[in-house]
Amino acid sequence: MNCEQVEELLSAYLDNELAPEERRRVAAHLQGCSHCSGVLADFRRHDFLLSQLPRVSPDPALHTRIFTSPEYLELTGTFDVSHAEAPPYRHPRLDAPGRPHLIALPGGRSSTRGGLLSSLQGQEAQPTRKRPAVRPRRNGSWVLRAMYVAIAATILLTIGVGGYISWNLMHPAQQTASGTLPPPASLQSGPLAAGMHIVFLRDGRLMSIPADGSTTAVALTPANVTVAANWAISAPLPGRAAGDLLAYIDLQTAIVHIIRSDGQSDKVLPLRLLKAGVQPASVWDTGTGAAILSSLAWSPASDSSMLAFVADPAGTGLTSLYIYSTGTGSLQMVSLPLKGSVSHPVWSPDGVRVAFAFTHNGVTSILDYNTQNHGLLTITNGNQQAGESVLSFDWSPDSDIPAITWSVGVPGHVHSIWARRVGVSSNVAPRLLAQGDYTQALYNRNGHGGVGSWLLVGSPTGRTADLWRVDLTGLSPIQLTADKQISYASWSPDGMKADYLNAVTSGVGTLHIVNMATAGARQIAIGVAGQPAPVWSFDSQQLAYSTGTQTMVVNVQAGQKPLALKLHGPVSIFIWSATDAHQLVVALGDGQQGIFLVDTQHNTAKQVDKTGTNGPMTWSQVP
Repeated sequence: MNCEQVEELLSAYLDNELAPEERRRVAAHLQGCSHCSGVLADFRRHDFLLSQLPRVSPDPALHTRIFTSPEYLELTGTFDVSHAEAPPYRHPRLDAPGRPHLIALPGGRSSTRGGLLSSLQGQEAQPTRKRPAVRPRRNGSWVLRAMYVAIAATILLTIGVGGYISWNLMHPAQQTASGTLPPPASLQSGPLAAGMHIVFLRDGRLMSIPADGSTTAVALTPANVTVAANWAISAPLPGRAAGDLLAYIDLQTAIVHIIRSDGQSDKVLPLRLLKAGVQPASVWDTGTGAAILSSLAWSPASDSSMLAFVADPAGTGLTSLYIYSTGTGSLQMVSLPLKGSVSHPVWSPDGVRVAFAFTHNGVTSILDYNTQNHGLLTITNGNQQAGESVLSFDWSPDSDIPAITWSVGVPGHVHSIWARRVGVSSNVAPRLLAQGDYTQALYNRNGHGGVGSWLLVGSPTGRTADLWRVDLTGLSPIQLTADKQISYASWSPDGMKADYLNAVTSGVGTLHIVNMATAGARQIAIGVAGQPAPVWSFDSQQLAYSTGTQTMVVNVQAGQKPLALKLHGPVSIFIWSATDAHQLVVALGDGQQGIFLVDTQHNTAKQVDKTGTNGPMTWSQVP
């Protein structure tokens, strides 16, 4: 089918009114045609906008006043009828329960891009019926002129109401005229200073502390906004250590915000994540709500970052994928050939493609969307066994020969690891990399010298809880430990080492470090707490951990003994600096609350906040 034929069928395709074979042919064309995919996306957006328009009806009293007025009676030749009654007011359409109220707008579904917006903003309704020719009385010309003025005023009022509705549709009530929220009171005096900042969530507000501790924590978000836990920060631009844009979801309004790291320009995206009229609090605890709240994903650093997320603005219970570009300000919905729910978008290393989980009829697949040509590729189509599902997935680090890898099973029991090349012939089957019963499966793009590797806890038989490495090269799994009872493991950032806790009892175990290349393991300490989990410095040379009451740091590269920091108390969360290998941020709790900047080289600590936090915590950079 060519583009002209497909465009004629897109409206019926969107309404699911095509025959199965015809629908299949249109779907096949859409997978390889960016133009038609874009037109279909416009159709979906138009339908969404129309569904959000409120029903506007004149007051019946206004109808009565108009059609019983002396001017109207004279105009229609019934002036002398002193007791004329206006006909009852009825809507000229059938209203049925559950049927959306429609409002006639010029444009509608059109293959011309942007047809709806131009209709809302610039076109006036054209009369479709002629007014009956009535000869006015000679002495009533002033009345006729007044009637003309009234009609013109009515038309202008209609256009004004339509413009007001369109404005409120495209700009949520929380926005100001510039499309942003004013900064909170703590930032009214100006933006935050340039440099690195610690960002964390406290009581529904994003807070920021400068890395040098020159000021205490200040709020980045207004008090009338409740930030969801899974907020996200953009990837660092070249030459920077951290991102400068933060995306978050307001739990009260179900709207995505993007704020700069300096606390300015809190932008509200023009899309409500849930259907209008639905109380967000009633959805967040459902599967649909969980998929939405965990979906914020920034593309890798580039001149124009993109934010992917999922939403259910139609209230169908099925989530769709949306992509917002900070460079152009455009918001696009990704068209899908089948009805289903989208979750967990993951960007490729080059920022061109985004993979996501797609659930249709109870079966979870992985799809790949190309943002440049709008192509859609099915990576796996439910190759799991009955009762299993895709648990996690990610990309290979190679942008020239990209691949997607994923784990399959049920929570706590990973049964298989798979990989498949992307951008090749559709008949290339996924490769099975490992099979067994594993309690944990962690992927690192830097694993095995930058090829990409999985770290598995368990065994092919499920009888032991040892550590295994599985590379995307397709070689057999490599056993790293023997006869262990590992409860927790994590990668170092460079993918060359891993730490794990063995023989854990009451949340405390023995900490080891294993070399990925040689499989040589080293015991670090006993009595190490599993919460919070040990964390690596950005250069993979130091490891921080907690004993429950004491914070410890060990220089793995130098082989030194662990150093006890002069900071006592239970740790709720800690992170290493993104630029200073000797700076550690520690948040304490349980009566000794506060956030501290620790210099591990000199073993000194500076308190920068007296309240503390349970996380999450990360770094941002103010340019």
